[in-house]
Amino acid sequence: MKLIKKKIDKLRKKILKYDYFYHSLDQPIISDAEYDYLLSQLYNLELKNKEFITADSPTQRVGSNLIEKFKKIVHFSPMLSLENTFDLNGFLEFENRVKKFFDKNRLINFCCELKIDGIAVSLIYEKGILVRAATRGDGYIGENIIDNIRTIKSVPLELKGVSIPKRLEVRGEVFMLKSDFLELNKELYVSKKKSFSNPRNAAAGSLRQINPKITAKRKLIFICHGYGLFKGMEYFRSHYERLIQFSKWGLPINQEMLICKNHVEIFDFYKKIEERRYFFNFNIDGIVIKIDSVELQKKLGSNNKFPRWAIAFKFISKEEITKLRDVKFQVGRTGIITPVAYFDPVCISGAIIRKASLYNKNSIEKLNLHINDFILIRRSGDVIPKIVSVIKKNCFKNQKKILFPVFCPVCNSRLIENKEDKIIRCHAGLICNAQKKKALHHFFSKNALNVTGLGPKIINELIKKNILTNPIDIFYLTKSQLQKLDKIKEKKSLNIINAILKIKKISLKRLIFALGIPSVGEVIARKIVINFKKLDRIINATILELESINGIGKEIATNIFNYFSILSNRELVTRLSDKIYFFESSEINLKNKSFFNKRIVLTGKFISFSRSELAEILIELGAKLSNSVSKNTDLLIYGKKAGSSKIFKATELKIKTLSETKLNLLIK
Repeated sequence: MKLIKKKIDKLRKKILKYDYFYHSLDQPIISDAEYDYLLSQLYNLELKNKEFITADSPTQRVGSNLIEKFKKIVHFSPMLSLENTFDLNGFLEFENRVKKFFDKNRLINFCCELKIDGIAVSLIYEKGILVRAATRGDGYIGENIIDNIRTIKSVPLELKGVSIPKRLEVRGEVFMLKSDFLELNKELYVSKKKSFSNPRNAAAGSLRQINPKITAKRKLIFICHGYGLFKGMEYFRSHYERLIQFSKWGLPINQEMLICKNHVEIFDFYKKIEERRYFFNFNIDGIVIKIDSVELQKKLGSNNKFPRWAIAFKFISKEEITKLRDVKFQVGRTGIITPVAYFDPVCISGAIIRKASLYNKNSIEKLNLHINDFILIRRSGDVIPKIVSVIKKNCFKNQKKILFPVFCPVCNSRLIENKEDKIIRCHAGLICNAQKKKALHHFFSKNALNVTGLGPKIINELIKKNILTNPIDIFYLTKSQLQKLDKIKEKKSLNIINAILKIKKISLKRLIFALGIPSVGEVIARKIVINFKKLDRIINATILELESINGIGKEIATNIFNYFSILSNRELVTRLSDKIYFFESSEINLKNKSFFNKRIVLTGKFISFSRSELAEILIELGAKLSNSVSKNTDLLIYGKKAGSSKIFKATELKIKTLSETKLNLLIK
């Protein structure tokens, strides 16, 4: 048996070495046939000797079992997006803001990298072993994709080298090569399956496959570009030096990096990359500019949306000329009227574009746009289609002037224009079917009240049959009403009714988000609840009180105040509070000071809360959530069918444990 184990270990070391040369150094030292032969040998040996299989074995990159769904994971620190600019002036504004924080004469180095068009992911290594992987999600909570990430050969299952941190969070991009994307679409075409529109969509679809074996066949690639948690190697003061160290540990980084001292060097790097962008075998949509000093990064910090020490300098996309055929007016969830231009299809950066938002009335007037005009289309940052200009000619036949409606195109209510923000809005609220549909879709969506099974199609049918006119009606919904809808039978109707019963106890943050107040997303909703703690205080808050919250400006404060100034909205919230029990921060905080600043691990299934709801409550109380038990863990909270390995490890490390029953006594 010792000889077999020795042979397995030797094969693993060889394969991991070849993986490193191929994926990290881009220098293959053996042929694909030789590699496949060695991997096959290892697989057969492990199959006959399962006791020697380890989590870091190359054979474990392909998952062997199907998972029911992706579990939620709380990020150790938020995964924020990046501020964007499309010209040098935008970068100069960013640079000036940065310099205001420091001595103007201080030399600031910038690390410039490629902005790869992929899917942002977070990988956690404990003592050098990959233990967790998550999507970006909403920036605070992502999806557990560890089984799928293990199938990506450029992701090391175990870091190599010396001085590896006890815990390391690596952040990067998962993407697909252009050549592999073309091959995949050929295969899908032959098998008469739907093809992907571009490599990014293909990467996203492949990464979120329920069966990891499908992900394994898709030839995804991972590139590391940053970090969230870095315990044990703090003496690296430079972002660039940290990435170079990552490479030494076996993590792949993109070699197209450059340290620049000023905007001249940065713009020169930008222009060179722009000229070469189409020669890369992967899509990029610009460069990312980061302050290289880790110390300065920490001092600058972040706002709600992005770090103040980084900016994406995006390329201006290719442009195409086409003909404008029509302009239709859409009513948004908050009543905003948005004109949408429809034109003859054009292909830009690999995507077929048929329509583009015109944003508001002012945009139409600025462009002097008419139906049948020839227009110039651009994809901003290779993503959002935009009408750049009208191609002027001496004479246009069949030109038609675009008239902005005076009345709502859905409910016929008179539209009101806000001269300050240049927005035209229908204020009919739930009376307007367009707003009603979108408001109710949002209200019962996953991140709001989360009624499982109650999707847009079912909501639309209920509205059409006049069964659902406002959120309160959902609590009077019956199985027989549901079974009269298309494709709804006994089992599905029962599941929806049970899901409605579950939402009778939710966090207050979910309600504030669900209301759909303009500009109030999950982050702002969380801040409001933490600050005011009780529902009645939020309803009666003044604009000045709302503005005093960090991250809430005059516009958002006014939106919140105006929402609760409308009698029908206040009545809706009051009626909801009669139907739903909200976990308010004030009633929780009275009894649980012991949760503040504690590292907590959850395990098992909870009866009183969903896992995500309990995570929200604990985060509001100042707790730091982790997915694995270590000597740094302060508390393990367990429910039914708790993981025996976590409980055993907590007992072994003498970490305090808390059952759901005892937890309920503390937070209710």
